[in-house]
Amino acid sequence: IVFKTVLLNGHLPLVVCALGPRRAAMAEEGASCVKFLHLTDPETWSKATLLVQAVAKDCESGACSGAKELIPRVQEARRNSNTLRGLTWAIEKVKAAGICEEQELCGKVFGFLAKLATVLPELFPDGIPMLVQHKCDQVTLTRRQCAALHAASVFNLLPSTRHQCQRASRQMDLPSFDLGHVMDKEPHKMLCLVAYFVQVANAGEAYLDERVSFQRRCQNASFDWAQLDEPLCAASVREGCIEDSEGNLQADFANEYLGGGALQGGNVQEEIRFAVCPECYVGMLFCECMLENEAIFIVGTQQYSRYFGYGGKFRFAKPRMVERERPGLPDRHGRWGPTITAFDSLKHPGTGQFSASLINRELLKAYVACLGDFEDNSKGMGFATGNWGCGVFGGDPQLKSLIQWIAASAAKRSEMLYFPFGDARVDQLEEVIEALKGKTCAQVYELLMGRTPGAAFQEILAKSKI
Repeated sequence: IVFKTVLLNGHLPLVVCALGPRRAAMAEEGASCVKFLHLTDPETWSKATLLVQAVAKDCESGACSGAKELIPRVQEARRNSNTLRGLTWAIEKVKAAGICEEQELCGKVFGFLAKLATVLPELFPDGIPMLVQHKCDQVTLTRRQCAALHAASVFNLLPSTRHQCQRASRQMDLPSFDLGHVMDKEPHKMLCLVAYFVQVANAGEAYLDERVSFQRRCQNASFDWAQLDEPLCAASVREGCIEDSEGNLQADFANEYLGGGALQGGNVQEEIRFAVCPECYVGMLFCECMLENEAIFIVGTQQYSRYFGYGGKFRFAKPRMVERERPGLPDRHGRWGPTITAFDSLKHPGTGQFSASLINRELLKAYVACLGDFEDNSKGMGFATGNWGCGVFGGDPQLKSLIQWIAASAAKRSEMLYFPFGDARVDQLEEVIEALKGKTCAQVYELLMGRTPGAAFQEILAKSKI
């Protein structure tokens, strides 16, 4: 796979979607690039940026020292009826949350965001390619560009998802990248965003020039799993969280639409990961809905917040000071951060999930997820995962743990590290791992056939003793 890159104002390169002069490229390839307001509606862009520039001026002059002064200005700049209650609450709690002083947030930080939002034409002269279905491709952005896209959403300077989906060639199937709901109704996610905004606003040039990549991978052929003589890789059960599994490929139990309900009230595994690693949100702008043979890899994001709780009990805990706390070093592509693999499971498969056809579907999806990114960043890593699709989607975790073990082995991962997150349904997993040592993928695949929901481990252990 060959990617066209250009230097962006002397900074690290951005992958672009066309050859030739940027205007010709946009005209020729517009159907496969993100739509920007300055190109689709220059008149609205001109009027809107004047309002945002006024916000920047007021922030820098000291006229915005708190929520009372800032919120009306942001509402005016957004040109809609959003109440911004979530943002108001976050501003008022920012000092108690240990992030920064309220005056710094409303002055320096929002001034930074306002200025960044208005320079999209300079930051993205050749646009951003869409990562469309059926095609292996990638987009690489600097942290500065990621922050600019967030800032543009804060000030409502991006065309709506409906407009992004409307193309001359076909209707695209995209998630929604819009921070409006979080700014209105999700105060703890808003605190996570604020923790991110404060750190990027205070970051040095070298940090902002680091890169984050988004890669779509398709696999058009699968194995005859019943004949796969590959030995099982190592496997272990771990405590803690997947995101703390340094040096391993980290599973994102994704919706088929990247991010799922991350910006619309969801607070389960994928949505929480995106909340504490907001650079992941950006992929929702240009990653089309995943097909059954596709996964999306996000490399180089950082975690800016600590949290506790799950679902309706999700809460911001404290900021994570990235430049002091992050482990490792950047790779040769300038990406510094984990390799996250987003892959969606079957929804509400019921007892049918134990059929060969649905097991094969999940095996192919998990296998693509275990392949890693196109570059060499994930080679040799283990696969850190857990109860994939076993919450609201209704998957059987005993079945899914073994499917993922087969897939990780087929992809030649060094180890599957399983994080059960306190789910008693997989309490026997360590015993099953021990019983299956030395088996091949084909042998475990055969063991999956005809299992009883909720009793797969018990039945497999009984068979292994015969």
